[in-house]
Amino acid sequence: MRPYRPPYSIATLEAFVSVARLGSFTRAADSLCLTQSAVSKHIRLLEGHLGVPLFSRIGGVALTPAGQQFLEGVEPALDQLAATDARVRQTDAQLTRIRILAPPAVLQYWLIPLLPRFGRDHPDIDMQVSTRLLSARVADQDVDAEIRFGSGSWQGVSADYLFGREMAVIASPEHLDANPIREPADLARWPLLGHVLYPTAWAEWHATLAPSLPAPSPRQSYDHYAVMIEAVRAGLGIGIIPRLLVRQHLADGLLVAPFNEVMIGSCGYFLVLDETRLPPSCLNTVRGWFVARASEMARAWLADAKPPVRYRSIDSSAAAASST
Repeated sequence: MRPYRPPYSIATLEAFVSVARLGSFTRAADSLCLTQSAVSKHIRLLEGHLGVPLFSRIGGVALTPAGQQFLEGVEPALDQLAATDARVRQTDAQLTRIRILAPPAVLQYWLIPLLPRFGRDHPDIDMQVSTRLLSARVADQDVDAEIRFGSGSWQGVSADYLFGREMAVIASPEHLDANPIREPADLARWPLLGHVLYPTAWAEWHATLAPSLPAPSPRQSYDHYAVMIEAVRAGLGIGIIPRLLVRQHLADGLLVAPFNEVMIGSCGYFLVLDETRLPPSCLNTVRGWFVARASEMARAWLADAKPPVRYRSIDSSAAAASST
């Protein structure tokens, strides 16, 4: 049931309180920057709604018993409303808002679960996140920062590496039963899945871990790793994916890394901050927090990783060969 709300406005209540305290319609009008007729109209509205006179106008203006009772209820309420308004506006003014874009997979598998911690660590910063879509122009969006996937070398911006270079071949355990992968040559029997922003990933992997085999091209490329992960789970192919994005999938047995490898590739996720939009203290706080959380994630995964995990880093010649 909808609660009862009186039909009069705060302005009407303020006019009533002013007349009651000043004992004059004229002085109340002056204090409120209104005409005397406007103040009188507010009082008539109140009296008409309540059905009782609030003021006695004989020999001056004085509150009636009903008016005194109404004042004792209304004035504290107006004071409380004013205090609440000031408190909220003060809190809002103290908050620094930062708007950040991030790819869907980063949001889903890393950042969203961390946002409550950021709020506890930095209650003076209001972080608002949105999905980073390839089809959208970042320049057209009102953002202060983004988590960007790539090599980290972008003109005109500084970028701090977070994670994502640790690439691994990822498969669905259910679908490997019928068509197992025991060595790199077995990949030829599977459709390979890639990322549109990292077209050289499979070539880098082969140059690093299977240099004697011809480097294949992915049959299907996706805009987002979140979509590729679901495609792999559905058995549509074998993906090459940042291992830390699928760390929980691997731990839960939903996905497997058949070679249990980590190839340190040429692309990853970087934090890019707009240094023209944020105060230096906020920049340093946000940068430090993101880098620390990414390092925590990497250390936690390394501590729990089942040995032996094979690490390979692409060298400059392999990277150059894979990009031609």
